[in-house]
Amino acid sequence: MSMRAVTFLGDRAMAFVEAPKPQPGPGEVLIEIQAAGICGSDLGFLYRPSAEETAAAPSAYDQWTPSVAGVIPGHEPAGMIVEVGPGVSHLQVGDRVACYHITGCNECRACRSGWMLHCPTYRSYGWQRDGAFADFMVADAKSCIKLPEGVSSVEGAYCACGAGTAYQATKRGAPAGGETAALFGLGGVGLAGVIFAKAAGARVIAVDPIPLRRELATALGADVALDPAAGDAVAAIYELTHGEGADLTIDYSGSSPGRLAALDSARVWGRSVFVGERNLTTIDPSPQILHKQLTLHGSWVCSWPVMDELIQRLAREALPLERAVTHRLPFDQIEAAFRIADSGECGKVVITRDAG
Repeated sequence: MSMRAVTFLGDRAMAFVEAPKPQPGPGEVLIEIQAAGICGSDLGFLYRPSAEETAAAPSAYDQWTPSVAGVIPGHEPAGMIVEVGPGVSHLQVGDRVACYHITGCNECRACRSGWMLHCPTYRSYGWQRDGAFADFMVADAKSCIKLPEGVSSVEGAYCACGAGTAYQATKRGAPAGGETAALFGLGGVGLAGVIFAKAAGARVIAVDPIPLRRELATALGADVALDPAAGDAVAAIYELTHGEGADLTIDYSGSSPGRLAALDSARVWGRSVFVGERNLTTIDPSPQILHKQLTLHGSWVCSWPVMDELIQRLAREALPLERAVTHRLPFDQIEAAFRIADSGECGKVVITRDAG
């Protein structure tokens, strides 16, 4: 029996292929995909690069390129369990789940703490093992988190990487009531970051050159939205903070200007978090970090327990996460969905089983 799946061809091209419908083995479940998010890493490492770009800078793509030819992409999965493999007792057919997208050896210290991301032998759905851009996918039962009633599959998929990444970054930065948090880059991760920083009680300054994203950030709770292309965003942040700078800055953009602005706009004894991937950045440690007594964190995705914490929190609190999703397109329109995500004129983009 076969199913539909997607393969990336490079240089903004993709194709549907026919793949065997997978069967769950011991400790695994078969999931009918109901929602699968498009992540910035899908765009940057799989969708956009031409063969020439990949060949010119192979080290930039090695860790992301699927290690086995023909791996089905998609690392933000959510859906319904339709078959349970031997040895699985805590999940059953009909359960709605989202999948933490990293698996590991389950024995090392990183795996035992829920940080499979740091396992020396880690594997990710959509990169080293088949992922969510298909009708069905097999997942380790240990990867799955049940979605409580009231938490949608779209939200679950968002939490699998994008929102989970923002939630972890927010925990690292630890905004508090009465503080000012300046966030740079308002894609799917940054918009979720706006929600979480606001929920923590901070005054949020959101920075992005795309008007639609600034409007979204304001609708999601940002107190101020700045266009870095229209003026000096760092100077504006100092003006908004009585010349002191932001207590917390987070760069979600991954761009060199965004990272530098995050360092420059942080106050003395402030905190800064780098989240966005790729791009080299040259910093001047003395004025940007040392003389400010700045605490700088790197934050990469999240752990299984943090993803679970976020999903359970969504069941308890009215966090407007789903409002950051501007486009939901059915699987047969995945090419259009990637074009929208690539344009930047959107918030989070999610592929769904059906339209709507």
